[in-house]
Amino acid sequence: MVTDEGDNERLGYILSLAGFAAFSAVDTISKVLSETHSLPQILFLSGLFASTFAVLLAAPLGGFGVHSGRGAAVIIARGVMSVAMIWLTLYAISLMPIANVYSIRFLAPVITVLLAIALLRERPHRLQWIMLFSCMVGIVLIIEPGGAVDMLAVCLAAGAAVAQAISTILVRLWRAHSTPLADMLIPMGILVVVTGLMLPGRYVQPTYGEWLLYMAAGALLGIGRLCLTVSLRLAPSSRIAAVQYTQLIWGLLFGWLFFSDLPTLSILAGAAMIIAASVLGIRDLRPKKVD
Repeated sequence: MVTDEGDNERLGYILSLAGFAAFSAVDTISKVLSETHSLPQILFLSGLFASTFAVLLAAPLGGFGVHSGRGAAVIIARGVMSVAMIWLTLYAISLMPIANVYSIRFLAPVITVLLAIALLRERPHRLQWIMLFSCMVGIVLIIEPGGAVDMLAVCLAAGAAVAQAISTILVRLWRAHSTPLADMLIPMGILVVVTGLMLPGRYVQPTYGEWLLYMAAGALLGIGRLCLTVSLRLAPSSRIAAVQYTQLIWGLLFGWLFFSDLPTLSILAGAAMIIAASVLGIRDLRPKKVD
């Protein structure tokens, strides 16, 4: 018979795959919009539509609830980290190809695993360490040491990785103190308020097509946050962390389709290693039998 724990972990893994794919689509739309609109405007309107999407799902998400003052403080802290992560990522993406930014930001799962060991007392097994090592080698191949690298973009992406790791740990550590809707809505509210304060003087009236892009970005951002929030309640942080590497595949695909960013052999080799690591993760989550 299949254990409930195994079912939960497999569902968490699948939801995290969907969540990271949605985030990649949001980054692609934001890169398109950044050609004519400011970053505060992109984040404000996308966050506004994402918040609306979250409110529409209030009932299935268990309503808005924070069960303790400490829980509220943690969610607010996570919201600040989320704003930093999104801002730094989109800024970096405006300076270099999406796949390159992802490859640098993929330090986040490694940082998450280390934080999970230190704070959550999770013990990643040998296969997870092999997965992480394989992904790190893939990242080195993608960065292509010795090539021309925009150091500002590298620093921005690395900062986003630290913010994302902290945000992930906060969700896992205090997941019982709030509902999924609160976990989604509070960070989005902080994003809207912060970017809204920076919007005067930067606003450009969107065209009808751009309004559709903003609505799509908001819906995808909401879906991505929902999937990732729920996945972190079902599976260990160290296990979900490795799934983020699949974003590179989406980054390569979207970069090629929309921005003519053609990957080199080194980048393709790195992507292959990351795919192999993800396959190991899926096999590791096969249903477990109990006596």
